[in-house]
Amino acid sequence: MMKVYYLSSSAFADNQINLLHHFPKEISVTYNVIIPVKNSNYSEEELSAYCLEKNIDFIPTRLRYRFRDPRLLITYYGILENIRRVDPDVIFVANFDQIYLNAILLALDKKKTIIAMHDVVNHSNTAFDKLTTLGKKLLIGKFDTFLTYSKPQAAILREKYGKKKVYSIPLPLIGFGDMPLIEKPAAKKTFLFFGFILHYKGLDLLLHAINKLAEKRQDFQLIIAGRSADWEEKYAPLIQHPHLVSATIGFIENDDIPYYFALADYLVLPYRDTTQSGPLMIAYNYNIPVLASNAEGFHEFFQSGTTGYMFDLAKEGDMVRVLEEAIDRPEDEYRELKQKLAGHTEENFAISRLVKAYVNMFKNTTS
Repeated sequence: MMKVYYLSSSAFADNQINLLHHFPKEISVTYNVIIPVKNSNYSEEELSAYCLEKNIDFIPTRLRYRFRDPRLLITYYGILENIRRVDPDVIFVANFDQIYLNAILLALDKKKTIIAMHDVVNHSNTAFDKLTTLGKKLLIGKFDTFLTYSKPQAAILREKYGKKKVYSIPLPLIGFGDMPLIEKPAAKKTFLFFGFILHYKGLDLLLHAINKLAEKRQDFQLIIAGRSADWEEKYAPLIQHPHLVSATIGFIENDDIPYYFALADYLVLPYRDTTQSGPLMIAYNYNIPVLASNAEGFHEFFQSGTTGYMFDLAKEGDMVRVLEEAIDRPEDEYRELKQKLAGHTEENFAISRLVKAYVNMFKNTTS
């Protein structure tokens, strides 16, 4: 029996609860989830219920203070003590750039520790950029084995930091239960922008494109669903045709997520830059075609004409063109696109392939 200690934040639980229970029985998982004071993507009750059902040892680490509060060092030291008591064969840490936590984690045995990084380099306009970058550098300077979720991020890690053992395994498909059956209006296409609204995700660019498209036609709607720290100041003023845009701003309950994807004909990802995308994997899980920017991080996981269609952010009017083509696409071509997407998803994101890659990584770490 191999013991794996899996340390993460509830921010990443959406992909982990679609993965961990698929590990083979010879791997025993202890799942320690750091739950912030507010804005947790999953409640302790939800995570506990999942782990109880799937026979996974669950350890909730409840934070009493904000991430930048040094009093958290005491809580984080408790994680270190817990890891020592469990005495795992492999320690897997899903980094989320918290400098106090990462400073404590420097005490871990680097020979059996794997650091998972979503973003080796921060996105554009990242809050507390210098602090989060320092948090990354602490771990990169200490540890030798890393997991990234895309090949470009693996290449950046190798190029910037030299001789590291770097694995690349994509995110799993992310599901939140079955989609409800919804009868969509045949005469109107629905575009969805979903997820935490941040500058690099380019919602402002999409709203500008929607305004231009609305000058030509009205047979579409845009649904926006997700949290935003600056909705009223930055995004709401950009909506010139409110009858075409429906916005639910705030935390979207996990049980409600399938409903939003059931409404959508296309998910739109107008990202300025990206490494990997949770909403993309949700769309693939529910077989919703995607309209995505040509940001470098999409190219590994996106095949234009098969999983959706791509537009060039540097080319004026190109997003409007792709949106309009989506509206005009005949129903038989749309059904064919969904069939292609389903085949691509099965071929490239089968859970058996991902689990095999994780097991090999764990075994290599213990050998």
